[in-house]
Amino acid sequence: MAVSKTCGTLRDLQLALRLKMEELRQRDALIDELELELDSQDDLIRQLQVQLDRHRSTTQLQGAAGDAASTVEGPQRMKRQAISAEPTKLDPSQLSDVTLKSYSKTKESSELIQRALMDNDFMKHLEHGQILTIMDCMHPTSLTKGCVVIQEGDDGSTVYVLEEGMVEVTKQGQKLCSIGHGTVFGELAILYNCTRTATVTALTDIKLWAIDRQGFQTIMMRTGLIKHSQYTDYLRSVPSFQELPEDVLSKLADVLEETHYSDGDYIIRQGATGDTFFIISEGQVKVSQQNSPSDELQVVKTLTKGDWFGEQALKG
Repeated sequence: MAVSKTCGTLRDLQLALRLKMEELRQRDALIDELELELDSQDDLIRQLQVQLDRHRSTTQLQGAAGDAASTVEGPQRMKRQAISAEPTKLDPSQLSDVTLKSYSKTKESSELIQRALMDNDFMKHLEHGQILTIMDCMHPTSLTKGCVVIQEGDDGSTVYVLEEGMVEVTKQGQKLCSIGHGTVFGELAILYNCTRTATVTALTDIKLWAIDRQGFQTIMMRTGLIKHSQYTDYLRSVPSFQELPEDVLSKLADVLEETHYSDGDYIIRQGATGDTFFIISEGQVKVSQQNSPSDELQVVKTLTKGDWFGEQALKG
């Protein structure tokens, strides 16, 4: 009886173990599903944030221009332009009168500034053309060791890119970090109407590149309005869109986003589900087709600036 009872207890334990393992497996599967759903929700939140940023930036641009905000939902690629949260005092009708001064730079300096802007969390969403213009308009300045570049509590209107030397960042007398070359700092001063949140002091002799708030805002507005006009003209040239009212074309232009592809990249693959319409603003696109899986790809035509493709995807 004792042996039988022992065997029965062992079988019970084995069964309980299998049940527990199955329960854990189901829990793991549920966790995986929840993680996928969470990722999906995160993507949705990011998309909604982009739309909100577009709407906010559009309100600023259209309000300054005196246009009806209801006719535009957001300028082109607003996730890039929406970083300027401070309402601008510039009148878009006077943008042509504002002169943007360029400053000569070596190839190394130009590349350093571009990399710094692209690595900055607030600046990296700008259009490539905007980054180039900002880089071109940044002026040089040099300070000696011990000089205060930014003083906590002051009203700031300049953003800097550090090319040479080291600076120290402190807040209320406490050291936060040290910053080396190729770094952007002070960007909140031109993005938001706020006082400096920390002090930046030169640890060595330093070389900086700088641009002020008005220059930055001028670039944002000028490039935004030019892009919107260009995109509206592009859309107007597409036969499928020629019957659309101007306000609809304007709204479509607002939601166009600039995307860059390298030579050889695939934009659309034959057989894949299409949901995107493309207009070529720069470069060339090769269109090829495969009649059967055993055939080689045949080049059908080459598209250039102003050409479009994928418009059928918008019709479902």
